[in-house]
Amino acid sequence: MTPDDAAEVLAIFAEAELFDGFLLWRVSVTPDGGRDVRLSVQCSDLFHWATADFEDVTTEDVPLLRATLDDLTGLRSSDEGELGHLFAARKRGMRPQAPCYKGMSPALAALYDACCTGQERAAADEEDAAWWIAVARKARARDAR
Repeated sequence: MTPDDAAEVLAIFAEAELFDGFLLWRVSVTPDGGRDVRLSVQCSDLFHWATADFEDVTTEDVPLLRATLDDLTGLRSSDEGELGHLFAARKRGMRPQAPCYKGMSPALAALYDACCTGQERAAADEEDAAWWIAVARKARARDAR
């Protein structure tokens, strides 16, 4: 992502008045001496429990990010903080975990529900549960030695 593209993403977050903890960044020097900017939205524990998770924002994602902010505009003010989460859900095509819906406005819940079907979310929950069960079994086997 070029610095100009990154500035556009930052402007969208500024428009949403989201300044702290929502957007992660990294700048690296390219072999030709230029700058490469990597931006990611924080979405830990949104899709899977106990995860440090983020979703990259690429130049190609800027229209989706803008559309997400536009869809959030006009909802209750606390829903506007959902920009990064809803963007990540749309990009991944995945709903958040069911507990994340607690306290969510019906309008915001509908935006998340449109990201995938209930069956697709249930399949992701089953995969998540199977992964945690496998981790627990490994730990138990290790501790039994």
